[in-house]
Amino acid sequence: MTRYLLDTNIISNATRPQPSAALTAWLGDQVDDDLFIASLTLAEIQRGILEKPPGKKRRELERWFSGADGPPRLFEGRILPFDAEAGLMWARLMADGTEEGKPRSALDMIIASVAQANQCMIVTDSARHFSGFQTLNPMSGAAAG
Repeated sequence: MTRYLLDTNIISNATRPQPSAALTAWLGDQVDDDLFIASLTLAEIQRGILEKPPGKKRRELERWFSGADGPPRLFEGRILPFDAEAGLMWARLMADGTEEGKPRSALDMIIASVAQANQCMIVTDSARHFSGFQTLNPMSGAAAG
């Protein structure tokens, strides 16, 4: 059994009016219990909503986010925290990147450390951000790592 941590860009794509057909098919083939998101993903989505100007679109997004189809409910029991174990992994990942002269994105490394701490493959359409980690891009069918 493989556990998958969905990157924020996967959630964003899946909730578009016209999501990727390949992503929709891949998600449809998965068992819900194997799909996870990080607590950071909730924060990134909420931030995007809060940064929208007040108006109809923002209200629709707020309603979606807090409703039955929003990530907090859809992934209830499958939202992985950035806890002490992930935090220590994150520190090592960031320090290694600096030492190698290849600084890493702090937010991407939070996703990577949560995935590592919970034995998950990262599902993303930005595999280059997760170089050295086991990733899958359902839109291209490419696995790396």
